[in-house]
Amino acid sequence: MKNYYNKQNTQNTQNKQEAPLHKPDTRTVSNRIAQQCARAMQADGHDPADFFRQTGITPAQLEEPGGRINAERHRRMTAYAQQLPQHRGLLDLDVTHWFAHYSGIAHVCFNRPTLRSALHELLHLRGLIGEFDFMLMSENGTRIEIEYLSEFCPLGGAMQALANFRMLSLVARAYDDGAATAFHAGFQGKAPWFAPAIAECFGAAVTFGQARNTLTFDSPALDRPFAQFNAMLAPHALRHAQAQLQQLQGAQLFSARVEQAIIDLLGQQADADGAALLPALCDGLAMNRWTLQRQLQQEKTSFRALELRAKSRESRRLLRETSLSVVEIGERLGFSSQSAFTRFFKSQFELPPARYRSDAAGL
Repeated sequence: MKNYYNKQNTQNTQNKQEAPLHKPDTRTVSNRIAQQCARAMQADGHDPADFFRQTGITPAQLEEPGGRINAERHRRMTAYAQQLPQHRGLLDLDVTHWFAHYSGIAHVCFNRPTLRSALHELLHLRGLIGEFDFMLMSENGTRIEIEYLSEFCPLGGAMQALANFRMLSLVARAYDDGAATAFHAGFQGKAPWFAPAIAECFGAAVTFGQARNTLTFDSPALDRPFAQFNAMLAPHALRHAQAQLQQLQGAQLFSARVEQAIIDLLGQQADADGAALLPALCDGLAMNRWTLQRQLQQEKTSFRALELRAKSRESRRLLRETSLSVVEIGERLGFSSQSAFTRFFKSQFELPPARYRSDAAGL
């Protein structure tokens, strides 16, 4: 039996029991998942403010084009959703729109020389959507088993597994030649009231109360050449998707995580100067100053450089998106006076903050 373990941008052949259940804390998930969850909860009568309060996600993060939600906020969102009564609105059974949103994945997965290649590329490129879970693919002859492992859902992540299994089933069926592939899905936890609709997605009854979240199917034509394969376009699509993944992973360096943590602290700390931010940052990251500085040095940066960059980013956001005065923004960012903040801002952007605000507003 062959086992394929999917983790970030690697694809290792190894035994399931040896797969480490840990990923870097820099993993993220697309904000489109949070958008869908927020809309569904609001449609079901939940207070939008409660969603933001419980998850730590902000409206601005939802609206950011191509934005990402960090692992901790996604964990809080899934835990929050698990506490609510199950509604069909919280789960979009039609995931075809995911391929429209992530066209890089679609262009690759629906144009591979074989189904085997398509499945492997889908598991590999899932990082474009999110990196907070695990997918294991096992082969036994012509029988394929996909297992979904959730770290964040205390009840097993059955609903998250369902969305991922739907994507896999759509890819597999695109390579059908003749009879439609028959899928057998099993999920942890109790069956929701919309279980019959889930069965319709896979063309067969699904089972709940299982020890694992699995999708199995027979594919005797796993390596059969795909008749619609476009050999001219395929390598270009693959390179483009791989470049997108590498760019995303490059943005998830430890230094990027530290910079975002500093920005988060700027909105929470009464005293936002470096002397107060550094110990608060170390507490939040559960590491001492020496370890923090050493890891930042490995990425050729420092706490001070990231503090300045975070304050530059946050100052622009506050000027664009809030009605806070320049004095209030300077105080929030830890500057001793309005003149100190103005000097800092001019050194970064070559114009005073008031001018930046008026230009951004088109005045």
